[in-house]
Amino acid sequence: MDPRYPPTGTPLEASRRTLRLTFKSSDDGVELVSVERLAMITPPQPGEKPESGKHGGHWFELRDDQGRALAHRLIDSSLLDSVEVHSPDGNIQREFGAMRSGVFEVLLPDLDAARTVVLVGNPLRRSRTDASRKEPSSNLASFELSPDRRGANR
Repeated sequence: MDPRYPPTGTPLEASRRTLRLTFKSSDDGVELVSVERLAMITPPQPGEKPESGKHGGHWFELRDDQGRALAHRLIDSSLLDSVEVHSPDGNIQREFGAMRSGVFEVLLPDLDAARTVVLVGNPLRRSRTDASRKEPSSNLASFELSPDRRGANR
């Protein structure tokens, strides 16, 4: 670790219970398909928690009933609507397109105070012309973790 950049924030204690959240993405958006509780240590998420409106990209936040973020998990934007294009001259450019159809999983700690999972990030682009606009990140979708759904194994 570089002593010029010490870690900030409050480190989270490792959770021994994990939520495996399965999502489906399509042109209609992102849908929570299933929630599974696992008896395993949640993999850590290195780095500081990104802030909505300040940081770009996409991530999921686990929130309590007051809307406070309890944990987060960064996701690769290529799961949703963009890819990195590497040119022979070494330049890297992000290209946006329609929402990618697929299924992906996100692992977050299974915390008693958790009530919702929120997808946060830059607006999902519907066309190439939208990609030129620099819109700040914001809440894109919210999914309730109802008591009956939290215990579901689907």
